[in-house]
Amino acid sequence: MAGATSGSAVKWVWTGRTLEWLILAGLLLVFIVALGLASQRLQAQAEIGTVQATLGALRFSLVADHLKKSLQSPQGNAANSQRNPFKVLDRLPPNYVGEVSMSAIAGVAPGSWVFDKDCVCIGYRPMNPQGLEPASDLGVLWFRVSNPPGPLQLMPLRTYVWQGQVIQ
Repeated sequence: MAGATSGSAVKWVWTGRTLEWLILAGLLLVFIVALGLASQRLQAQAEIGTVQATLGALRFSLVADHLKKSLQSPQGNAANSQRNPFKVLDRLPPNYVGEVSMSAIAGVAPGSWVFDKDCVCIGYRPMNPQGLEPASDLGVLWFRVSNPPGPLQLMPLRTYVWQGQVIQ
């Protein structure tokens, strides 16, 4: 008699509502994973937008600084031009960590901007480097600061494509 009740209990578990709950839990798990992946892509897109906005602010500040110095002393202002574009901003970005060489970029937290005085380059180490081409270990974006005369410009060291967008 005890054997008959335990067999029917097992049969009830797999034929009753339990199977429905397992299917529902499986669907819920698939939904959560898909939502997580979409959230990660959205975070990467937001980061790309922030990087593009920072690059735009840096470029604007370099041109404005050049024009201001040209108006103050029209002859030969190239000597006193600031090569670190972050120094011409009114406010430093909170994620600017200062001067760091390319070789020491691994010690910089993801999501940070740096200036390499030897290369005269700015760099950004992404928090979400997935989809960044060319792929590298750290996925750092590097931009060289041009030489005077004229307004300083930021030129990418490579052609960077991140999540299908060209970063310039």
